[in-house]
Amino acid sequence: MKIQIKLFAAARELSDRGEIEMEVDDGIQVGELKIKISGEYPKLKDLILRSAVSLNREFATDDNVICEHDEIALIPPVSGG
Repeated sequence: MKIQIKLFAAARELSDRGEIEMEVDDGIQVGELKIKISGEYPKLKDLILRSAVSLNREFATDDNVICEHDEIALIPPVSGG
């Protein structure tokens, strides 16, 4: 299935785009998706493992299963003061 992943903050800057499109297997879990993104976008590898993933505007765990029409967002850790 084909999915789109919205990127924010540092992930957006490192990839030079606001969204990436990927072909993934049906039933892929969030943790597996993070590994797949890391392999296809090496610049994002270190950041992805520390990032949260949102499915349909709710934080997801690595065990959550992704469906074809889910809204997916990669949310890097935020710092500031």
